[in-house]
Amino acid sequence: MKTDFYCGREQSQIKHRILQRYLQAFAPIIGSRFDEIVYVDCMAGPWESRDNALSDTSFHTALTVLRNSKQQGRCKKVRALLIENDPDSYRCLEKYAGTISDIEVVTKPWDFNTHISDIISFVKRSRNTFPFFFIDPTGWSEARIDRITPLLQVEPGEVLINFMSSWIIRFLDDATKPFEKLLGKDVGSLRNLQGDELEDELINLYAAQVRLNGNYSHTCAVPIMMPDRDSIHYHLVYGTRGFKGLEEFKKTEAVAIPFMHDLRAHAQRRREEEKASQGFLFDASHTYRDQRFQRFHLRRKANARNAIIALLAQQRSASYQDVYQESMQYSTVLESDLRQWLEDWKNLGAISYRNWVARQRVPHSDTIIDVLGNLM
Repeated sequence: MKTDFYCGREQSQIKHRILQRYLQAFAPIIGSRFDEIVYVDCMAGPWESRDNALSDTSFHTALTVLRNSKQQGRCKKVRALLIENDPDSYRCLEKYAGTISDIEVVTKPWDFNTHISDIISFVKRSRNTFPFFFIDPTGWSEARIDRITPLLQVEPGEVLINFMSSWIIRFLDDATKPFEKLLGKDVGSLRNLQGDELEDELINLYAAQVRLNGNYSHTCAVPIMMPDRDSIHYHLVYGTRGFKGLEEFKKTEAVAIPFMHDLRAHAQRRREEEKASQGFLFDASHTYRDQRFQRFHLRRKANARNAIIALLAQQRSASYQDVYQESMQYSTVLESDLRQWLEDWKNLGAISYRNWVARQRVPHSDTIIDVLGNLM
C-alpha cells in the first residue's frame, strides 16, 4: 500500500490493512474446504481514490489477495460481485473489472439494499461456495439490520461491516430517524448515555444484532480512529460461525492496532508541522496522543476479564477455547491479555491446568482450567 495515496485518509489505509491481512489468512483456510470463494463488495465505490490504478480501494485490496491465493494454488476458484449505485463511480468500477481476466468479476449498478435476493442468487449459483460479504456504506442506513439480515443469514459465510458510529451518535436524538431498524428495539436505552459509555454500548448493541440475526457464533469489532483527532471514526464489525475465523480476525486486529497508531502518530505530526511551519526534534511517536483509544481499551479489557471471571465462577472449570471465545468478542482485547490474566491467577493459586503436557509453554485449545480459589 503506497502511503502517498492515503495522506489525510489514513482511516481507509487501516481498513484496507485489516481486509488484506484477514483475507490472506481466510483464503487458504476456506480454499482447503470449499470449491469456490465468492467476494461481494456491496458498495464498492471507488470513493476518494487517488491512484489511477485504484490500488487504494477496498475492492482492489481484496481481489489482489484472492487472485494471488488462487495463482499460488491456495484456493481453487474465486468469483467477485462488485456493486455500486453512483453512475460516475460505477463507470470506473466497470472499467477496472474489465482489466481482470484470471477470475470472474461481475459489476452491477445497483442499490444493493433493493437487490439482496439477486446477490444471494449470485452467491449460490455454484455448489460448495463460501461468500465473504463486505458492507461499507458512506452513511448508516444501508447497514440497517432489517435490510441486511438475509445476507447475514447466508450459510456458510462471513461478513465485515463498516459501522459509522461517529455519524450515528451525531443524529441519535433525532426521533425521525429509524434507528430501531439499525440497532433493534433497545435503542432507547442508548439515549440515556453519554461520551465513551454511549459509544461503547452503541457498538455492543450493533454487534449483538449482527450476531443474533446472522446466527453467528462470534462477532467482534475493531475501532478505527480519526487520523489526527482523538476520536473513533467507525468500527469494523466482523461476523463468523467458525472458531478459526475468530482466531484469525483477532490476529489481524493484533497487527492492525499498532499499524493504526503508527499512521496516526505521523498524521498528527504532519498537522503540527503545518501549524508551526517548522520541524520537530523528536520523532512522531514521542508526541503521539491516543487517550480515547486507551480509555476504550481499558474498558474492553475490564469487560473481558469480568466475563471470564463470571464464566469460571459459574462452571468452576472450562476449556481454554471456551475462555478464549468469551474474551475475544471484546474489541482490542488480544490473546496476550487473556494469557496474562490466566498466568496471574495461576501464580496466585486461584486456577490450575489439566492435561498439560511436557514442554507445553502456553494453554492449548483443549487445556482445562480448574478454579481453585477467588479470581477477583
